[in-house]
Amino acid sequence: MENTVVKTLIYNKQVRLLFVDNTRLINNILRLNKETNDMLNHALGKTVSVMSLLAATLKGDQRISLQMMMSDRKYKIFADADASGNVRGYLSGELRKSPYNRTNKISLDQLVGQKGTIRVIKGSAMNQFTGIIDMPHRNIVDDISHYFVQSEQTPTYIKADITFESKHVALFSYAVFAQLLPGAPPELIEEIAHIVNRNQQFFTDGNKYSGNHLEAKLSELFKDVKIIGYSPVQFFCGCSKEMLYGMIRALSREELKQAMNKKEHVGTMCHICGRTYNYDQTDLQSLFR
Repeated sequence: MENTVVKTLIYNKQVRLLFVDNTRLINNILRLNKETNDMLNHALGKTVSVMSLLAATLKGDQRISLQMMMSDRKYKIFADADASGNVRGYLSGELRKSPYNRTNKISLDQLVGQKGTIRVIKGSAMNQFTGIIDMPHRNIVDDISHYFVQSEQTPTYIKADITFESKHVALFSYAVFAQLLPGAPPELIEEIAHIVNRNQQFFTDGNKYSGNHLEAKLSELFKDVKIIGYSPVQFFCGCSKEMLYGMIRALSREELKQAMNKKEHVGTMCHICGRTYNYDQTDLQSLFR
């Protein structure tokens, strides 16, 4: 079940376990980031992969937004998701243009540095919570787990794995999220992490199973498995040609008249998803009405 979060309770309802094969979602985003190198592809892919799981923890009109800020504060990774499973993620313009995107000899650890931080905003329009934590692990996934431990005081294990077939195409991508419920013994988190790491092939092949067959396979790994639901996830930006008209209006009248005289189209690009929109002569003329 690709791009579908499987929601379960395990160990006699003591642990919430979510997992997803989000290969298609990650490839949709990578196709819009063709100018990024391997390290940044992994960083963005893993950030979005985790957010696709967190979407399944939301309800109603809730959203979760994440800003990862490196030690050099102008370098950032953004991602957000809503309760409907709409997920998006992107790199800051400065990071795209940075030396980190011109070589594959620099690691994510070096990019994050000693003063990296994660800022999370979660909730609805009327009730939001903001948490900021450091990044002691410098590898994104463990640092987001660290956020839950520090900000929500909840033992949490997150695993995200991506294997690339080529530079901008993921062969597979999956993520796992386990969180202890009140009263659960803390040592369960280490047991679950050990089981997941020992059985990665199951999660890689997770989209091959469904229904009772999936529950039976999960029961081979964990105790007292109960599937409680499924949630779709998909890439969604929400940009449109109309929304980006403001960027065209920001051009001077001289620039617009020059484009019209040369019968040129003017293009804009959404900095979030990378989509481009072209404005023809009729569009440009409308700005002078």
